[in-house]
Amino acid sequence: MAKVVQTSLEEEEYRVFRDLLEKRKLSIREGLRKAVTRMLEEEVRVDPKDPFLVRRPRGRSGLGDLSRKHDEYLYGKKKSRASS
Repeated sequence: MAKVVQTSLEEEEYRVFRDLLEKRKLSIREGLRKAVTRMLEEEVRVDPKDPFLVRRPRGRSGLGDLSRKHDEYLYGKKKSRASS
């Protein structure tokens, strides 16, 4: 679900940003999304040594529905609210 974000820019910031976007034929919305995306790409890094990413699969489960029920197999069945 998308979130609406609102902010204020100084007059000079807005003018320079708007001029840059006009040169690139982008709307303010598109430019802000590109800026956020670029910042996230630069700042949020995945550790290539993360064991989750480097481990090779070992064997087979033999369970045909593992992709749908993996949480149930790992943590057990969820308790219904009525029994809590």
